[in-house]
Amino acid sequence: MKICGIPVIMYHGVGRDHPGWPWNHLVMPAGLFDGQMRLLRKKGWTTISLDQLHAHVATGAAVPDKAIVLTFDDGYRDNRVYMYPILKKHGHRAVIWMSTDFADPRGDLPPTLDDVWAGRLKESELDSDGYLSWGEMREMAASGHVEIQSHAKTHTWYFSGPRIVDFHRPEGVDKYNTPQWLIWNHFPDQKYAAMRGTMAERIPYGTPIYESEKSLLVHRYFEDRDLTERLLETVAGDGGAEFFRRPDWRERLLKTVEAFGPRNDRIETEEEYRARVKSELLESRAKIEAEVGKPVHFLAWPGGARNELTYRLAEEAGYLATTTRYEDHRFKNLPGEDPRGISRIGNGSQHLYRGIISRRTDPGFFIASLDCFCGKRSARLRLRIYKLKYLLRYLLFRVK
Repeated sequence: MKICGIPVIMYHGVGRDHPGWPWNHLVMPAGLFDGQMRLLRKKGWTTISLDQLHAHVATGAAVPDKAIVLTFDDGYRDNRVYMYPILKKHGHRAVIWMSTDFADPRGDLPPTLDDVWAGRLKESELDSDGYLSWGEMREMAASGHVEIQSHAKTHTWYFSGPRIVDFHRPEGVDKYNTPQWLIWNHFPDQKYAAMRGTMAERIPYGTPIYESEKSLLVHRYFEDRDLTERLLETVAGDGGAEFFRRPDWRERLLKTVEAFGPRNDRIETEEEYRARVKSELLESRAKIEAEVGKPVHFLAWPGGARNELTYRLAEEAGYLATTTRYEDHRFKNLPGEDPRGISRIGNGSQHLYRGIISRRTDPGFFIASLDCFCGKRSARLRLRIYKLKYLLRYLLFRVK
């Protein structure tokens, strides 16, 4: 595969799975990531900043022959515990896109892989669950190996219309799993802890779940709270959790909705939507700059949620560039293109490694090299294979 332009790679987590977390397929094993960083260095690649990338695209400013940008979405704590030490070991740098609602307000600096390598504790003792604190972000930014940029503020979904698609109920009923964003929206000041606890149990059973969409794309629907209270009373008055053991529980709740009558609900106006989105983009940028002490010029759209209006609002909020889609697996980010867009390659970055790593160099990347021929449905299977392979490698050789 011929590489044209500067590759910008998207990662999420690095390290171990997080118990009960639905997106463990986004966590790259530390051994695999370590191998990628080692091979980048061996092959002569230089990791650069987003400012360097932007200057190159906007003005043709010089960059190293093999320039690359590494980015990590969401701001997980494992980025500092696992990714940061590996990054330093190989002399690379990276970007962390932080959604400010999720920043951990606690000021602790937990042990990292550096402590494991120094013999101060075992790898199994590392705590990588949760999201980064401002102290952790300041530490990494001060090192010069990491820059913190904006991933907006809420990174959630909002109700988008009056159609009820489900009801919150005990785990295990009809193989039900509570949407993470429902938890985030009920406890917005505790988002940083959502990966660690059982916050879903604190949401009243029978809470209606309406049709929804990503928060930056949707005109938010505001439900009728009286209808919600009626549904909660129906469940609580008939056994609470036991209500959902009845075979007709769904029919009973839907009949309650039908019998309720006209609703006192509404949908956000266009003016309200514009003001909310712009406020979210401004607040996240200002918060990161104030806490980390570094300028924030770039934005990654949470979940890829963007449209022509959000692009304009991001410009008005002072961002120099935001993430876009890539086409045909070809790297963009070339001088003369629109510098307001940052083209990235999807999670795991195996499209890149297929182009720069041969199977003879490291047989362990044979599976990775097949990645671009696999669709999204196979992502979870691929990472399971990676994790098994690198668990065996770790047990045999350890991460140096």
